[in-house]
Amino acid sequence: MPEIFPADNQLARPLFHELERSHALVEAFFEGCATARLFVDNVAAPKAAVIVCNSRILCVGDAPQTGFLDEMERTFSNELIPAHIAKGNDAYLVYASGNGWDTAVPQLFPARKLYHGTRQYYEITDVAPKIDLQLPDGFSMQLISPDFMSSDMEGLSAVREEMCSERTSVEDFLARSFGICPVYEHEIAGWCMSEYNVGERCEIGIATTEKHQRKGIATLATWSFLAEAHRRGYTRVGWDCWTRNVASAATARKAGFTFIEEYPAVVVEF
Repeated sequence: MPEIFPADNQLARPLFHELERSHALVEAFFEGCATARLFVDNVAAPKAAVIVCNSRILCVGDAPQTGFLDEMERTFSNELIPAHIAKGNDAYLVYASGNGWDTAVPQLFPARKLYHGTRQYYEITDVAPKIDLQLPDGFSMQLISPDFMSSDMEGLSAVREEMCSERTSVEDFLARSFGICPVYEHEIAGWCMSEYNVGERCEIGIATTEKHQRKGIATLATWSFLAEAHRRGYTRVGWDCWTRNVASAATARKAGFTFIEEYPAVVVEF
């Protein structure tokens, strides 16, 4: 069961066609803009493939390939999961497209707790900045920059952790991604960060700290983020959330995002 390296990975890309529309990770990886690992059943003529990018896993193709699932199960058990746990992670988020993955995903993670659900993908292509954003008293929107990260702002540790959830380091994030933090006085109230940046496309990762929720901060942060995206030349921004996360979906729609599709997802808990 070979692992394909970037110089040889394009033969597997057609297998990810169904996922590429709603997962910028696919394009970002195959264009060399995201750090991930690609495993296939056959280098010369792949029929099944798995991308592993930090906590996110994409499974595609014909799952019941001879020996592929067994080899992947051993790779996850002996290498990937222990390394993931060592970094402080406790779960994977798995998406699949193709034949047989409904039964194959549990085979990849025996003796692990699996939680099945659905997620939704939203997208906006009109990222022209809003004007005259009115922030609540005491709030400001701060660009995530080297100076911001070296400040004494309260809550930076959580920001660093989020920056490294997709990028390999804070420095890697600052070089290849961007983000906005709503700040209340001297305390970080959340973040809105780009993910899987590739060409004119990226996705958005957003959170608001509990004490500052239900104040409209998430929507204001999103609009500030989109203004920065527009300034940097992005024309297509995606938003991914659990179907049950009504508040997140409502924020996406309020900020101008359009619903694209809903798809199944599996959380694998360690």
